[in-house]
Amino acid sequence: MYDIVVIGSGPAGYVAAIKSAQMGFKTACVERDQTLGGTCLNVGCIPSKALLHATELLYHVQKEGNILGITAPTSPHLTPLMEQKGKIVQKLTGGIAYLFKKNKVEHIRGTAAIKSGGSLEVDGKVLEAKYIIIATGSEAIPLPFLPFDEKVVLSSTGALALKDVPKKMIVVGGGVIGLELGSVYRRLGAEVEVVEFMDRITPEFDLDLSMGFQKILEKQGITFNLNTKVVAGKKTESGITLEVEGGKTFSGDVCLVSIGRRPYAKGFDVELTPKGFIKIDQNFRTSLPNIFAIGDVAGPPMLAHKGSEEGVALIEYLSGKSSHVDYIAIPNVIYTYPEIASVGFTEKELIEKGTPYKVTNFPFIGNSRYQTNSGDDPCFVKILSHKETRHLLGAHILAPNASELIIQPTTAIAQKLTLDDLKAICFPHPTLSEALHEVYLDKFLHY
Repeated sequence: MYDIVVIGSGPAGYVAAIKSAQMGFKTACVERDQTLGGTCLNVGCIPSKALLHATELLYHVQKEGNILGITAPTSPHLTPLMEQKGKIVQKLTGGIAYLFKKNKVEHIRGTAAIKSGGSLEVDGKVLEAKYIIIATGSEAIPLPFLPFDEKVVLSSTGALALKDVPKKMIVVGGGVIGLELGSVYRRLGAEVEVVEFMDRITPEFDLDLSMGFQKILEKQGITFNLNTKVVAGKKTESGITLEVEGGKTFSGDVCLVSIGRRPYAKGFDVELTPKGFIKIDQNFRTSLPNIFAIGDVAGPPMLAHKGSEEGVALIEYLSGKSSHVDYIAIPNVIYTYPEIASVGFTEKELIEKGTPYKVTNFPFIGNSRYQTNSGDDPCFVKILSHKETRHLLGAHILAPNASELIIQPTTAIAQKLTLDDLKAICFPHPTLSEALHEVYLDKFLHY
């Protein structure tokens, strides 16, 4: 008899399992795959960042080498990049296995199902548990007429395992996954063309951020087709051809389909939402009283760190402590070069809420560290503050290292700080972070 059984070992599941054991619960984690870590560590966040890092080095040498007097071979070889990516994944997934062993989390290999009444089975064997936590994550959505084969029609899984750099990659979907992996292969020499159904890329981000981001990616050689709906597609001898509304076709060697992800909620006899997520209450409880759900399977935002936060909050709740997740203070990042990062409200959301707000921008071209780092893209930081109380409501950054810079305004939003609180903080000089100080002051002091 277990106190808690967690189904799934991704960022939501493994964090919940480890936290559970640390809180004194007898804990097991069920995982169907060979390794722990879920999509994020095995075929998602971690391997993609390894490739993004390696190809960003290549990008900078190619772009700035002659200016800085640096000469080095810049012909990319995919095999060592993939090997290094594999080593990183193996090290990190092994680290989770170590933490399971250290904290006495029992790892059960198999496929879990929850039958009528809340009975838990793993490959037909019944397990008894006081609480069950579903953390099974999500899976890539295919085009209905073009299933993934991971050789020509790719999800992120296939795109992270190509053996050769394609001459041309068509990316269907202008969101996080498509733009990150599209950037990887553009830097490696592929022609990359994005086909997006909506009128702009990254629609979940602030409009100014999306528009500025697209211009920079276009400068890097990525082509965009907006307001373009793919209606048919077929594999050919030379690769793939897609047809869009209006009859126009796009051809390439491979097609990366990145139109979103859907919750993996198969095999669980609990109530779902109309969009297929497991329905939960404010304490992550499902329609069955002893079963809970966290992470992607429980609803958006579908972010690894959001799932981890929910895992900690749920275990603290089950141990009798008060805990919650502040969803407004969860940052979102795209790890291209430059990066984009956002937290809090967008302008559109504040307008819809009727909240009085003020916008302040600062261009990174006026930042000393950006200049010393050879920055020449139109990067910026934009903040939204309450017009009356001066509380920080949102921060939107297009810049190198935006993923690191965003934590400061995230903290400010979580702690409900005002611009008066923030402008009193001393920032080191010269750093990219000074751009935040400039927008807090709203009177630019450094150039």
